[in-house]
Amino acid sequence: MSIAEDMISAAIECARTPGRISVWSKTLGRYVCAYDPAFDEALEEYLKNKKQGRPVPISAAFKLVFLTAAGGTLLFIAICVTTTLIVGKDMPPILEKTITSLFDLAKIGFGATTGLLGSQVLKPYDEAEKSN
Repeated sequence: MSIAEDMISAAIECARTPGRISVWSKTLGRYVCAYDPAFDEALEEYLKNKKQGRPVPISAAFKLVFLTAAGGTLLFIAICVTTTLIVGKDMPPILEKTITSLFDLAKIGFGATTGLLGSQVLKPYDEAEKSN
């Protein structure tokens, strides 16, 4: 899998099973969580091939942080778009400044979610470099 595919599958897994650890199952080609029957097999497979274990397991704490950052980003975007549509062209300067600031928060949130996913996906490469 490519890094982009790994990031997308990690984001989907965070939204699909929040609050549970997930491990990549090579046989199924997807993440499985603790309640999935294939979880024990996938965890065993990951622990055996830890240095080649890509992608790494996703913890419940990571999912919480990712979903909070993604949710905040979407909230700020929704507030910016809605306020802009309601007010229209003739916006008071203070409201324009507020919307610009909220949009900056949305940009920061997008960077945070992308960085979180990137760090999750690139973690095995860092571990491989440390062991060499």
